Amino acid sequence: MHKYKIGQTLDLLPNRGSSSRKAGECKIVALLPYEGHVIQYKVQSVTETHQRIVSENDLQLNAARV
Repeated sequence: MHKYKIGQTLDLLPNRGSSSRKAGECKIVALLPYEGHVIQYKVQSVTETHQRIVSENDLQLNAARV
């Protein structure tokens, strides 16, 4: 069901909510189990030290890497 794979580098889109999450390049660290509402991933941003859990809709392929 997951569109992306562990180790893949993608663009994290800017957050549309009130979070401080920044847009930028990130790497897929883990595929999270599908729970019936959204497909989620654990990602590591190249500019931050912590990992985040994001939905598939918050990620996109970088046109330069396609």
